[in-house]
Amino acid sequence: MKQSHVSTVVCLHLTIASRHNVEGGVMLASVLGSLAALASMAVTLALCYLFWRKRSAAKEAKDELEPLQVGVPTPNQGTPNKGAQQGNKSNNKSVVELTRHNVEDRLYQGAVAAASSLSLDRASKNKVDGKPKDMKPGSSSSTSMLQALVGNDEDYDEVDTSEPLEPAGQIQFSLEYDFYASTLILRIIQGRDLPAKDIIGTSDPYVKVTLLPDKKRKLETKVKHRTLNPRWNETFYFEGFPLHKLQKSILHLNVYDWDRFSRDDPIGDVYLPLAQVDLTQKPTFWKSLKPAETCKLGDLLVSLMYVPRTSELTIGFIKARKLKAKDITGASDPYVKVWLMRGDKRMEKRKTAIHKATLNPVFNEAFSFIVSWEHIRETTLAVTVMDWDNVGRNEAIGGLVMGSKSGPAESKHWGEMLNKPRTAVVQWQKLKPL
Repeated sequence: MKQSHVSTVVCLHLTIASRHNVEGGVMLASVLGSLAALASMAVTLALCYLFWRKRSAAKEAKDELEPLQVGVPTPNQGTPNKGAQQGNKSNNKSVVELTRHNVEDRLYQGAVAAASSLSLDRASKNKVDGKPKDMKPGSSSSTSMLQALVGNDEDYDEVDTSEPLEPAGQIQFSLEYDFYASTLILRIIQGRDLPAKDIIGTSDPYVKVTLLPDKKRKLETKVKHRTLNPRWNETFYFEGFPLHKLQKSILHLNVYDWDRFSRDDPIGDVYLPLAQVDLTQKPTFWKSLKPAETCKLGDLLVSLMYVPRTSELTIGFIKARKLKAKDITGASDPYVKVWLMRGDKRMEKRKTAIHKATLNPVFNEAFSFIVSWEHIRETTLAVTVMDWDNVGRNEAIGGLVMGSKSGPAESKHWGEMLNKPRTAVVQWQKLKPL
């Protein structure tokens, strides 16, 4: 009996021990299973990340090297006829061959190429040099690309201190500096050979004085009536100007013709950086006046591109600034008109949209012409910025001629276009009187 009791106790202990072992094994298996699942999830996420990185890199590399494809017709353009399809196919094929090597080149080549290709899709049956003639400006896609061409352009506040080729008379003045009182002393002495602004053959000149960059403080001489050789002999004092501040300033003398019943007419102006002046010598100057029309009509940001393979000459008008006001409200309603010229013969005309009541319009429009390489040297683009009027004729604000035999700035721009085919060359151009 005693022996049977001992056996029962031993069996009970063995059963309890085996149960603990089973429970411990189950817990250990559960922990190991959870760790394995976490490890598998981590490996899966790592593989997905590596796959995503590899695909992104491959996509970027492909995007950098793929050809520039533009000119795909939109659904609302309709189905072109067979001749137009063939023309579009050949033009698109030529545009596709422009390879993008980097992002910057891609933007520059794409902007005006998009406008020209979209224009070719809408070409009519009229021909110039055996190729489509009617080209329309680019759509919103070309507009956005033209905006990319501009980038963060610097403010155009440069002053031209060079001597004018055709001066509007001369002005004599002297400078003196009081080192103890930190005062600049300016004496406006006289002018000579000023242009006549009145119908009687004379002018009523006076001088506005500004010490840039301070544009708010303007001083004026007295008006000298009915003379082209005025003698002012007036002295102006600029107090509180230490020498280091003067060396960063520019003296601006602007000569006007006074009018009793209308706005005063600008005659000409001159800029003198004071860093170039030895104020200890009390110098006296005779300076030629730059005609007001050459520096006050405004500036136009122009893009030029030529593709020899397709004979496409593309001009883009990005924006203008500081245009001359033509309306009594002090603003203008500007638009740009461009003629394709071959010698003295007008071939084709394009024009931008009208921008109401602004002197700093943003156009972002491009126009393409078909000009063979044989004719590119004798071809010019006559550009005119116009002021639209609801009543009466539209008035010209200013213009320029882009070509190989134009002015120095225009010829340089044209030469860079020919030296850099398939690349848009963007430059500011000063408008000139017509």
